[in-house]
Amino acid sequence: MFHLRNGNAIILASESARRVDLLRTLGIPFSIVPPSIKEEKRKGETPRDYVLRVSLEKAKTIGQYFPEKWVIGADTVVVFKNRIIGKPESEEDAFRTLKMLKGKWHKVITGFSIVNVQRNVYYTNAVETKVFIKELTDEEILRYIKTSEPFGKAGSYAIQGRGGYMVKEIKGSHTNVVGLPVCELAEALQTLGILS
Repeated sequence: MFHLRNGNAIILASESARRVDLLRTLGIPFSIVPPSIKEEKRKGETPRDYVLRVSLEKAKTIGQYFPEKWVIGADTVVVFKNRIIGKPESEEDAFRTLKMLKGKWHKVITGFSIVNVQRNVYYTNAVETKVFIKELTDEEILRYIKTSEPFGKAGSYAIQGRGGYMVKEIKGSHTNVVGLPVCELAEALQTLGILS
């Protein structure tokens, strides 16, 4: 499928099991080094600007320790009416979020960055996918919350898990909604000469 060119080495700056699985689909070797950064939205920052900045900060944070390696950072947000919907803090919070999203379109935006400090390469891109959640009864929402799947998930659902049944329509990259736009990432890695 793909091959790393000229002794290139890749690090994924993430502890997300979903991102690890998605990057594995490219069939290339990589290491995993989770970054430790504050993920807080700045005043006046758009959701797109936010994911671009955070993904770059993640990649740069790890890149400073491994300057000769290619570091991939990513950040995903769920956006409804131009507002970032984070991970639920309680069952009530998850219920409110899913009730708000049901029967409507929302966006999922993933920013990804590819950094090589030694070569002074700082590439960033953001991919947007539109997602439509079907009409849900309160009972359905409560049953889903009881699975514990909404916790740790932006927007309180996992498209790749049990929450997939709620997604009626999608416009754009499916892997983007899971947490890493694999097609766009592979194209960028090829363009930068990292993969052949």
